[in-house]
Amino acid sequence: MIERFEATPCTTDGFELGECCRWDELRQELCWVDVSTGRLFRARASGENVQVVHTYELDAVSAFAPMAVRSEGWIVASGRSLSQLSEGGLSSELAAIERGGTPPFATNDGSADPWGRFWIGVMDPQERDGLGHLYRYHPSTGVERVLSGLTISNGLGWSPDRRTMYYVDSGPGSIYRFRVDQRGEISDQETFATFDVAREGTPDGLCVDAEGAIWVAIWGGYHVRRYAPSGEELARVNVATAQPSSCSIGGDSGSTLYVTTATQDMSREALEREPQAGMLFCAEVAVSGLPLDSYDPLGRA
Repeated sequence: MIERFEATPCTTDGFELGECCRWDELRQELCWVDVSTGRLFRARASGENVQVVHTYELDAVSAFAPMAVRSEGWIVASGRSLSQLSEGGLSSELAAIERGGTPPFATNDGSADPWGRFWIGVMDPQERDGLGHLYRYHPSTGVERVLSGLTISNGLGWSPDRRTMYYVDSGPGSIYRFRVDQRGEISDQETFATFDVAREGTPDGLCVDAEGAIWVAIWGGYHVRRYAPSGEELARVNVATAQPSSCSIGGDSGSTLYVTTATQDMSREALEREPQAGMLFCAEVAVSGLPLDSYDPLGRA
């Protein structure tokens, strides 16, 4: 039987394209971005009580991960660059991605892995099929292209034992699974789940919980799904707006699922029907998340 949850809004502000929701247990903060306005938010979160404590106004931002030494800030993806953002708001470029390439790729979702490297997807802004890539960055190796032939590169996550990586390409509506070796290299791609996009919606951002289950936001589907590693659907979290975009488990309780949503491309009529569109939502799900992986420029990658 599929377990059912109902998410409730926990912000009054809405975001055009909320993404990259992350719970940082070391800072005890919930962070997310609004891609459309180039803002990164830091908030205190206890259940439905979410209070933004700092907002960074950036030229652009699509994804981030905390530095291993938290006082050093975050690695941030924007446009065709990876930069280090300090806690004081200063930004310095670390690496360029596809600069000067054709078509003009833009970064999308990304995440640090358990080996301290930062993974970032790029996509064609027109979302044309097969033009996207997935990259991995660390100072010891530079920028490496890991996957090609993608469309809308999205959610990433690793199993608790670090032996499996999950990855979403929203273009074909698929979640893929890879075998991971001890050095963090991936192989043996297989399809974990495929969606009938027109009927079900599209998989977007994801997170992995402490039991190894995968939570994925379903853009266009009004919900988040939880899957067992076997592929069995275990739970659904209903969200009162069409475009859930990413999710993370944390908060003071350690078991609150937070979900970003978006108003992007919604008509005036749709926004009137869904006044909570773009807000951050949450639900208690009785399972804890994994510690947030961080970017470690000095670690062994």
